[in-house]
Amino acid sequence: MRINEFTSPEDQLALLKILMDGAWAAFSWERRLKAPATKSYRTTPLKKIVKAKVSPKPKKAPYAAPPKPLPKPKPIPQTPTQIKYQQHKHQQNYAQAVKKAFDKDMAKMPKSLQPLPTNIISPIGGGNPEFNKKLELARKQGEQNRSNGSLPHSY
Repeated sequence: MRINEFTSPEDQLALLKILMDGAWAAFSWERRLKAPATKSYRTTPLKKIVKAKVSPKPKKAPYAAPPKPLPKPKPIPQTPTQIKYQQHKHQQNYAQAVKKAFDKDMAKMPKSLQPLPTNIISPIGGGNPEFNKKLELARKQGEQNRSNGSLPHSY
């Protein structure tokens, strides 16, 4: 019979109480049977000689040698194409590092000292002949001014 078969909670509690009372009665009856009827006490205590127990020393566990290390695997030789690719990659990395270093130095340098970009065609030595004549005249005047000790003209 299950407790859930009763519909009302009062009936369930009543059944539970009956079961609990029966269980406790059985426990107390068992305890009474095992308990001695009368207890007798001595008036004088017994003197016992207590000897120290000598416990044998524990044996040490057998020593196990550590396992030998595994041999290191041999590297697989690279194919010529892998070597070529690795060298090419190293050259590219080195070129990028050099370019970055020069770019940093160029940023610190004044613009007047920085080299011109390579895509600009220089007018010196080619191009317009009239411009070349004016350029030569300006150079000569500059040399004369330097020799005389005068300052160049600003236009």
